[in-house]
Amino acid sequence: MNIKADTLFIGLGNCGCKITKLFAELGYSAMFANGSEQDLKVLGDQKGIFKLNGYDGFGGHREKAMNCLCDNAEFTNALEDIPQSLIFIVYASGGSTGSGLSSVVAQYIIDVYGETKTICMCPVLPNVKEDTNKLWNGYQVGAELSQMDGIGATFFIDNNSGDNLKQINRTFVKVLNAYLTDDTWSDANNFDEAERMELLKEQGAMIISQSDRQYKILDDLLNNTIFAPIENDKVVGKFGIVHGGKRDISLDALIAEVGKPFNIFEGFGKNGTMIAISGLTFPYTRIKEIGELAKKAQQERQRNIEARKAHSLPSLDIMGMMNTKKPDAPKPKLTGREALMAMRSRMAN
Repeated sequence: MNIKADTLFIGLGNCGCKITKLFAELGYSAMFANGSEQDLKVLGDQKGIFKLNGYDGFGGHREKAMNCLCDNAEFTNALEDIPQSLIFIVYASGGSTGSGLSSVVAQYIIDVYGETKTICMCPVLPNVKEDTNKLWNGYQVGAELSQMDGIGATFFIDNNSGDNLKQINRTFVKVLNAYLTDDTWSDANNFDEAERMELLKEQGAMIISQSDRQYKILDDLLNNTIFAPIENDKVVGKFGIVHGGKRDISLDALIAEVGKPFNIFEGFGKNGTMIAISGLTFPYTRIKEIGELAKKAQQERQRNIEARKAHSLPSLDIMGMMNTKKPDAPKPKLTGREALMAMRSRMAN
């Protein structure tokens, strides 16, 4: 099995398409779906581009997603002809197109293929400084994902983890690509492809860290990360570890931080150290924060609207003060015949 060859990335909306393009440039199969021709132009001559006709964003109305799929048969036909068994759906949870389509597309794939596909969701959570609508969309996406059955691991990329959004995107692509393509081996033990798929099939949040800084990778994993902070509940599914040196990761320290896993897969290699953890509780604290910020901002907006209604302007009559021009002398009223003759005279001249 070759995980990379058996993987498809589906980018939804502007953000999802940009990240998916980075994976396509690394040789992964990809599909891109968006309603904006301007946004799609940045993809260049990439294959698998689908223009969602009639849907240049949903304008915050995420319920339009099902209508969008109904109106774009070319895209749904492509969804029914996916040969790869591992699918990543990438999108901005605060956006319009991506947030609206993500769960609907995932459910569509589940309905078509059942358990023969592993679907991993990759939502990009909005920064706390984003506008109210994006925060609210992000909260709704989190609520939808928590109720979905049939999906595998979910990677919550957090735009609140730094100011350089492009760097956040590139880091996600780097660590996930390292995870999917790692081919290091040793006589001692290996974290092989089947074991890596085990983590991806585990429902719940998943995080990955890959670094040459062997003795700081645990801190990178939990604190210096692009992923949303994990919940402090010690709920965890599986560990996947590639030691860059002779057992450089302390399992006791890792378990103390995140909890005791159901299974631990370990390998050894020379391409740096990597830790992957799946089956984590969704980052509900972060998602709840997004929702509360949206609610607070909307309440403030409503108060401002009510305060605006209390303002009024006095009725001022200044027309008489402005009318200072002397009236023109009244013109003599012409009779019907005189008016006609005057008109003929003007025409003759």
